[in-house]
Amino acid sequence: MINIPTKKLKNGFELPVYGLGLWQVGGRYEPDTSHDKEEIDAIRFALDSGITHIDTAEGYARGHSEELLGQAITGYDRKKLIIATKVSGTNQSYKDLGQSCEASLKRLGVDYIDLYLLHRYPEAGIPIADTMRAMDELVERGLVKNIGVCNLTPRRFAEAQKHTKNKLVCNQVHYNVQYREMEETGVLKYCQENDVMLVAWRPLQKGSLPKSMLLEELARRYKKTVPQVVINWLISQQKVVTLAKTSNIDHLKENLGAVDWSLEPDDVEKIRKDFPDQKLVSDAFALNYKADIKP
Repeated sequence: MINIPTKKLKNGFELPVYGLGLWQVGGRYEPDTSHDKEEIDAIRFALDSGITHIDTAEGYARGHSEELLGQAITGYDRKKLIIATKVSGTNQSYKDLGQSCEASLKRLGVDYIDLYLLHRYPEAGIPIADTMRAMDELVERGLVKNIGVCNLTPRRFAEAQKHTKNKLVCNQVHYNVQYREMEETGVLKYCQENDVMLVAWRPLQKGSLPKSMLLEELARRYKKTVPQVVINWLISQQKVVTLAKTSNIDHLKENLGAVDWSLEPDDVEKIRKDFPDQKLVSDAFALNYKADIKP
C-alpha cells in the first residue's frame, strides 16, 4: 500500500493528489450490470493500494456507479475514505437537489458524503441562489461535509460562491498536458489565487496523448514512465490534484508511481511551454463562456 500525499486548503479541506474516478463504471448513461464483479474488485484493489478519494456521480449509469461504489466499500473504514459524488444540472432546483442527495446517500449506503459537487452550472431557469441554499442546508444537516463544483468558469464559480456561506473547495475540470483550456481561460490561476483545489480529470487523455520526445526524455532522466511524468506534471502544480479512471490493475500500479516524487519547477514549465499539439478548448466538456456571468 502506498501513502498518497495530500494537498490542504486554508480551511482545512484536504485531498490526496491522486484519486479514482468512476465514469463508465457500471455503464455510461444507462446501467450495465455485466461487469459488476470486475468493477467492484477493481475499486477494492484501488482501496487496498492506498487510494482514498473516489469520485462518482448520480448521472454515471443512472446511479449504478454509486451502487457499485457502495458495495465495494463495505467492510472498509468509512472515516478514511473521501467519497465524492455529483448532482446533475437538471436536478439543481432547491427541492430536486435535496432529493438527489438523499438518493445518492441511499445508493452509496453511507450516512454522509465527503464532497458533494454541482456537475455543472444549473440549467437556465434554476436560480443559482436556490441551488446553493439547498447545498448549505445539506451541510447544516450533516449529510454533506464539503461542497464544490465541476466545469465552471471563474465568473460562474464566483457567482456560486457568492450565494453560499460554505467555501467551494474545488472545481473539477478537464486539464492535462495537451488540453490547456484551464490555463488559457484563467481557471487554473483563479483556483491558485483563491485557495481552491483544481481537480483535473482525464489526466492521460484516455491513453491518446500524442507522442512527445520531451516527455520521453524526461521519463528517462527521472527513471519513470511517460504516463507517470504526465500525471506528475499536474500534481507538481500548486492547488492541482487529479482523478483517473482505470479498471486495469497494471495501469493503476503504474499511475501510482507518479505520486511520491516531483518534477523540477523548470521541467514543469518546459512541458507547459513545449509540449506539442496543445489544445485550448476541451474535446470533452468545454466551459460555457457564451452564457458566462457578466461583470
